[in-house]
Amino acid sequence: MSRKESPKRERVYSRRRMVLRRFAVFLIALLAVNHFMQIGFLLPVQAIRQVEERQGAPHGETLARLWTPEIHRTHLVYLRGSENAVTIADTYLTLYGWMGGFGWTLDCATGEPLHAGEMTMYRDGGAHGTVCSYFGRVDDPEIARVEISVRGAYYVDGAEAWEEAVNLPVEGEDFLTRDEGRYFLVEDIRPEWPYDSARRAWVIAYDHAGNVVTEFQIEQGTHSYFG
Repeated sequence: MSRKESPKRERVYSRRRMVLRRFAVFLIALLAVNHFMQIGFLLPVQAIRQVEERQGAPHGETLARLWTPEIHRTHLVYLRGSENAVTIADTYLTLYGWMGGFGWTLDCATGEPLHAGEMTMYRDGGAHGTVCSYFGRVDDPEIARVEISVRGAYYVDGAEAWEEAVNLPVEGEDFLTRDEGRYFLVEDIRPEWPYDSARRAWVIAYDHAGNVVTEFQIEQGTHSYFG
């Protein structure tokens, strides 16, 4: 009985060894592509570092990560913070490995109380339309609350007016912390936009008493389209 089973076992072991060898060859080939052509990475954070390098930003520490399947099944958005910068970047998995997408870096060495930017992504034919990620860093210790006010324009007697479509608050435990810095990352996903104009976002910061510390329209960021 045992003599008749041993050839079968040998065939099973041979198949396992063959599968392992093929997997090892695949990993070596992927590493070679990564090293020589910089196309595809084994880990998503490697692709994010490539985006940082394209931005001329220092490699930061990962503060948060969002999964956005509305754009791509494996699509990830990273928020990375360093001493004087905060970067948002995206990556997604392909047959070649993780590919770096787009990104934007905020210079936080300017002495402003608050830094804010956005990443807007559109998906052709997607059920959810647009994914907007708003991010930033708070450098003023008096700021206790931040709001992202997303607005659309309408017209009254030919005059343009802005109306708030959504308010995204950040306060207390919602802040992301690194060393002594406070960061934020909020997301707004909308299948439709009920205004004729493009959306615009303002950031408003309040102190503990509810007074406005600073308010401005977010004008820094990246907009990308996925077919």
